[in-house]
Amino acid sequence: MIYSAMVCPFLGGPEARRGQGTNTYGEEIPRGEARGHKGGVAPYDSCEFRETAVGPGCVYGHPLELLEYERGEDLLDALEEAVIDDTDALTGTCPSWLLDDETAVEAAFLRAMRTPEETARIKAQRRMTEARRKRQKQAKASRRRNR
Repeated sequence: MIYSAMVCPFLGGPEARRGQGTNTYGEEIPRGEARGHKGGVAPYDSCEFRETAVGPGCVYGHPLELLEYERGEDLLDALEEAVIDDTDALTGTCPSWLLDDETAVEAAFLRAMRTPEETARIKAQRRMTEARRKRQKQAKASRRRNR
């Protein structure tokens, strides 16, 4: 996130202007709106990707601190420190399925991106398929008994 704040045209400097309008948590931010005199980067104690009330999304825990800056270059020391301290990237703590199996990664991503409606539809289809197989199995057993 520190790197993003340094290179993003909107976050990098106080004179930057927003290229597109947006609605963030109910607040309208119009196109051309300036960032303001100061920016900030907040690290959180946790982060997870899960289903929320408005669909799949990234859910953050509690903020740990706020790194305020005026220009992106002000964050260079913090970025260097974060890269040096980041031992997780060196020890390889990612799940094993992320390493070699591209198909498993894509399947996990597609599962995570499903809306509640899609999940309900898939479950209903599975129940219908299982019920059809059960009826077919019962019919086959019945035909065997009636021979």
